[in-house]
Amino acid sequence: MSSNLTNNSKNFASHLQRFAKLALLLLLTCMVFSCIASSNSFAQEPAAAKITYDDQVKQIFLQRCSSCHGGNKKEGDFDVTNYTNLMIGGGSGEVISAGSAADSYLYGLITHEDSPEMPPNGKIPDVEIKLIADWINLGALQNAGSKPQKAKPKMDLSLDADATKRPELVSVPLRMSLQPVIETVRPATTAIATSPWAPIVALATPKQILLHNTQTRELLGVLPMEEGNAHALRFSRNGSLLLAGGGKEGQSGKTILWDVKTGQRLTTVGDELDTVLAADVSASHELVAYGGPQKLVKVYRISDDAKLLELNKHTDWVTAIEFSPDGTMLASGDRNGGLHVWETATGNELFALSGHSAAISAVSWRVDGKVLASSSEDGSIRIWETQKGTSLKNWPAHAGGTTSLQFLRDGNLVSAGRDKTAKTWKQDGALIKQFSGLTDVAVAVAYCHETSRVIAGDWAGEIQVWNATDAVLVGNLDANPPSLEHRLENATVTLET
Repeated sequence: MSSNLTNNSKNFASHLQRFAKLALLLLLTCMVFSCIASSNSFAQEPAAAKITYDDQVKQIFLQRCSSCHGGNKKEGDFDVTNYTNLMIGGGSGEVISAGSAADSYLYGLITHEDSPEMPPNGKIPDVEIKLIADWINLGALQNAGSKPQKAKPKMDLSLDADATKRPELVSVPLRMSLQPVIETVRPATTAIATSPWAPIVALATPKQILLHNTQTRELLGVLPMEEGNAHALRFSRNGSLLLAGGGKEGQSGKTILWDVKTGQRLTTVGDELDTVLAADVSASHELVAYGGPQKLVKVYRISDDAKLLELNKHTDWVTAIEFSPDGTMLASGDRNGGLHVWETATGNELFALSGHSAAISAVSWRVDGKVLASSSEDGSIRIWETQKGTSLKNWPAHAGGTTSLQFLRDGNLVSAGRDKTAKTWKQDGALIKQFSGLTDVAVAVAYCHETSRVIAGDWAGEIQVWNATDAVLVGNLDANPPSLEHRLENATVTLET
């Protein structure tokens, strides 16, 4: 009996082993057939066709763009008929950011989201725009054998945390003379500046600088400018100093520094044979930079009036100057559209920024120094990153010309132009508000952060003040205040009546 049980167990184990082998063989067979089926499936699906410059994109550019940007005619130094030249870009820098159509200047031009619109007589068909966008997004291949180019890291446009830090002591005018130097029939304002930390606006009028409260609009003080008329006004970064650059056309030029609290004239810097058109003071209060009709940018040390730098790459009158917030860089623009960024310590040119086709009217650094804005009589505003000096954005801001520009503390901008308006913008070119009501060409604009007000002046001498949030006109500033004697006479007449 025991022997039979043993034999039965052995037979059962043998059958079990055979069953296991058969099951394993069946499983392996299924896997093999599955792999074969899968490979056949992949073989039947054609590989996705590559989009390349040589095979598809070049034909679009030849048909739509080569009449202006190819062969012997290369407007803006831009050639679309050659892959290498296309990727280099034109006078405004690179136009294709491989891997991202949204960040490519060329894509903005062909969609007519950026300026100048390409082609200028109407957009190309949407199917061609999509093909170009797909080509860029897939790495901007030259041909079927090319490897996709890696997308460049995006510029960080976030503001540094301490870039807008308020100083412990804020400078406001105390007791100043309210007696104007002159009363004139046409008190044209040539420059406007606001204190970064106090409700004060400075107006450059003939032979004097007027200080007003931006909230009450009352006159706070008059600073005589015996040197002539100011063409440039700047508060220092902490608001304690006011600088004016100007003089007498064809005769003399100076820059003057005042103490904002007392109105005391502290010093004059430089001595030119023609007026100063643009000037700025460094955040450290150590340096003054200025320029004008002599086509030179000069940098002086304030303490001893010693000239440290003389920069001579401009080909026309220097019309715009500003130190970077930390003072390590200096931007300057000229009447020929030339725009340069310099290293302050050495005077070495860091970047020559090409793109504007007419006079540079203003340059303005964002508070963290990462971005520079420029405006021009060509009507545009351009935004530049300051690591490599490349163009980030540009847009048409004012018909006929943009005459004034300022970066705001929150990264937005305010501008004014020949269309008799002032405008606020996001740094991507989106319009925030338009401020209307000026009767003549706007010559200068400024923004008061303490009262959230926009102040702009025109050639007729009118200075208007608006609420920045709703563009409602608050009132006017008096650019031609009456003398104390006339005020007394007017007050006496009012009492008698």
